[in-house]
Amino acid sequence: MSTLCDAVRKHHRSLAKTLKAHARGVGGGEPQSERDAFVAFLKGDLLPHARGEERHLYGPVDKLVREHGKPTATMMVDHEFINDYVSRIELVTNRLEGAADNERAQLLGELRKLSLQLDAIVELHLAKEERVYLPLIEEHLDETHQGQILQAIHESYEEEKKMPEDRPLDVRNVVPRERHTLIFDTYTGLKPGEAFILINDHDPRPLYYQFEAEHTGQFSWNYLEQGPEVWRVRIGRRG
Repeated sequence: MSTLCDAVRKHHRSLAKTLKAHARGVGGGEPQSERDAFVAFLKGDLLPHARGEERHLYGPVDKLVREHGKPTATMMVDHEFINDYVSRIELVTNRLEGAADNERAQLLGELRKLSLQLDAIVELHLAKEERVYLPLIEEHLDETHQGQILQAIHESYEEEKKMPEDRPLDVRNVVPRERHTLIFDTYTGLKPGEAFILINDHDPRPLYYQFEAEHTGQFSWNYLEQGPEVWRVRIGRRG
C-alpha cells in the first residue's frame, strides 16, 4: 500500500466527482451563483492540483519512467478511451435509427454529450503529440528514418481500411450496472460474420454463460488476452 498513491487517487476521485456535478449543472439557465461556484472550484481546486503535481510529482515520475516505464503509455490510454467513445457513439447512433419518439430526446442528448467528450479527448491527445513527440522527431530523426515511418503509417492505414473491422468495446470505465446492456446491445448490432473486441478489467466468464444461455450456437468467443490486468475477448456473430 502506498500512502502517496492512495492520497492522489482519492483526490482524483474527489475532483472528478465535483467537476462532473458542476459540468452537468451549468449551461441550462442556472443562477449566476452556480456558475461562480464552478469557476471558483476550477481556479481554487482543479488548477492548484495540476500545478502541485507539476512541481512535486512529475519530477520523480520522469525519473521512474526513464528507468522502468514506457514513455508512450499515457498516449495508449488516450487511444483506449477514444476507442471506447467511438463504440459508444456508434451504439447510440444505431439505437437512434429505430428509436421511439419518447426515447429520441434522451438518445440525442447522450450522443451530444459523448461527442463533446470525445472532441475534448482528441483535441488534448493531438496537442500532446504535436507539442511533445513531433518536435523530438524533427530534431533527432533524419529524413530517411522519418520517410520510413511515414510510409509504414500509410501502409498500416490502408490495410486497416481493407480489413473487416472488429470494433473495440472497452467497458472498464463503464459503471458495472450498465456493462451487460452495452455488451449485448453491441452484439445485437452485429451482422453475421462480424465481431467486436470486449476489453474488460476482469475475466468476463459469467458473461459467456449468459451468451450461451441466450444465444446458443449463434456466437463465437475467443480470448485474445487473459489478465492479469486486462482481458480481451473477440465476440462474434456466426454467419
